Amino acid sequence: MLGTTLLWLGAIAVGFVLLNQGAKFITDNATRISGKIGRSRFVVGALFVSTLSALPELLVSGFAVEEGSTDLALGTALASTVVTIAFVIGASALVRPIKTSKEIVLRDAVFLAIVTVVAATMLLDGNLTQFEGVALIALFVPYILNLVISQRTGPREEIEARMEDMEIGLEFTGWIFGRKVVVRAGLKWLVFGILWSVMGAQFLVQGAIGVSEAAGLNPWFIGITLVALGTSLPDIAAAYHATRRGYTDLVLGEGIGASVVTTLLTLGMIGILRPAAHSVDLLVPVVGAMVFTSFLLLALLLGGWRITSRSGAVLTSSYFVMVALNVLWIRAGFP
Repeated sequence: MLGTTLLWLGAIAVGFVLLNQGAKFITDNATRISGKIGRSRFVVGALFVSTLSALPELLVSGFAVEEGSTDLALGTALASTVVTIAFVIGASALVRPIKTSKEIVLRDAVFLAIVTVVAATMLLDGNLTQFEGVALIALFVPYILNLVISQRTGPREEIEARMEDMEIGLEFTGWIFGRKVVVRAGLKWLVFGILWSVMGAQFLVQGAIGVSEAAGLNPWFIGITLVALGTSLPDIAAAYHATRRGYTDLVLGEGIGASVVTTLLTLGMIGILRPAAHSVDLLVPVVGAMVFTSFLLLALLLGGWRITSRSGAVLTSSYFVMVALNVLWIRAGFP
């Protein structure tokens, strides 16, 4: 039994490495593409970056749904928002306080809070339908409109500066191994990126299902811990290196954008591919944590238009509180 568990844990580790390196190759190519789109590239680039940030969660949740493990898919999708707020934004603030602008707070952070409430409302009735999946993905429309309005009303210099931040973020994404950022672009590396991401997601899902069966653990718990953290590694790596080099506004904007897109795309895809009833009791702690952390982030930003190291510690601890609550919840027998 122990040998089987270790074997599946090895599969998860391989999945992490492949998924991370695949994300790195894909975003390296996106960096080159984003530099060739002109001034309107702000909207395209923002969507590009946010969607690519959600790619690992999307792939893993998609394979989990196809394998019939809806709990694993939902756990990964919901916990990823908490992980992003805790470790992409919160942990970065521990390294260096994050400054922000009223635009990011009143547009992006408020939109994230609204998205989490909408998602929670759809999930807590015990049934995620295809219609609700389509509705979640349709919320991309106001998100895109927000970006278009920002591009048209914002000063040219500010838009260009934000585009430069996006390109820097793409370069940092997935940079866990090595001391020097090397951008590998071209058809060969793009193909490698796609193949490695797909294989990594498959290894990760099969390993997570195998561990849950061999060790007798709930797939839901594996999803909110190992898998949610693993799929967020590329973003966490990018945030860490960007923060060390002083790009704190990049960390906040991309963290919020990734949370919005991950919630809408991943939950929307699950609803469309595998509409089914689910245990509301099982979802309550994570759904509650998702909504709470998004409003906590908004409240901290409104309190001083920045995330201090103390606020970062509070945000980082929110993930560990969520996991502890889930352990207590499951032991109490609520699901």
